[in-house]
Amino acid sequence: STQSTWENRRAQGPVDFRTTNCQFMGKDTILQDVERWFFENDDFANEMEAFARDNCDIFSTEEDCEQKLEYTEVYKKFQALFEAKLEAFVNSQNVTVEDFYELAQQENAKSEDGDTPFKWIVATSDYPVFLQMMQDEKRKKTSS
Repeated sequence: STQSTWENRRAQGPVDFRTTNCQFMGKDTILQDVERWFFENDDFANEMEAFARDNCDIFSTEEDCEQKLEYTEVYKKFQALFEAKLEAFVNSQNVTVEDFYELAQQENAKSEDGDTPFKWIVATSDYPVFLQMMQDEKRKKTSS
């Protein structure tokens, strides 16, 4: 069975920040908090999965499919949902979104290979990742 992007993330299990080599350890707490929230928050993952399940029907499962305007409309809704969840969490930690993005950009700039946890958080809201998630969800839905 095909697993969605969110299920793959969750299947890896919770990250043990005591034993994992976390690039944000000992650094600005909000970056570590967001990383932990993104990878371990089941409510967030369930909401993203529900969005994919509820909106995947219009997507083609073909790899080189035509990019329909409807895809862009659903993508914009996904981005708004994702960004609202991220912003709500950041704000709940008494940090402004602007400060968070500034810290994350600084962390990305310090990385020698550009491979930071924040990069993967941002990638989740990138269109190719979104399209793959929707295609995976549709394959899963049509095979069950």
